[in-house]
Amino acid sequence: MNDGKAAYELLQAKLLQYLHSRDKAAELKKQKAYDMIGGLQKDGEERNADLSQLTLTQMHVLHEIASGENANVTQIANHIGVTKGGVSKAVAKLIQAGLAAEAPRPGSKREMHYLVTPQGEQIARVHDKLHRLLEEKHFKLYSTYSGEELSVIVRFLDDLTRLNEKPL
Repeated sequence: MNDGKAAYELLQAKLLQYLHSRDKAAELKKQKAYDMIGGLQKDGEERNADLSQLTLTQMHVLHEIASGENANVTQIANHIGVTKGGVSKAVAKLIQAGLAAEAPRPGSKREMHYLVTPQGEQIARVHDKLHRLLEEKHFKLYSTYSGEELSVIVRFLDDLTRLNEKPL
């Protein structure tokens, strides 16, 4: 039982270490995106929005608007796993910042969809590039494990996710 307890404590410590590193990596990714976006700004050009105030959710929503035709709140929410209310708030901020716009859906006078502005399109491209770089980094890591090891990791992550979904 002592080995089991030591293994549990090591696993718990490693999970906490991972969560802290993930949070730090998210901040670094966000800063990298801001640096890349800032590089898109032309000298002497006045900035329409304070891009450092964009949240990761807003950047994901902007990316979804840019990559889909006739994107609406429901489609975006379903695709990125954010509530409709969260998407609506993010879209409102993006519109306020001049990165997105609302327009009537073609063929409908009442139903609205979203479009990106030229500045929003640039930011969405930066976001997409960062995602591709992250996917490449993850693929390199995954390729160091066997299929059997990956199956155990997937099962563990599924179990951990279900555990998080249960109320205390």
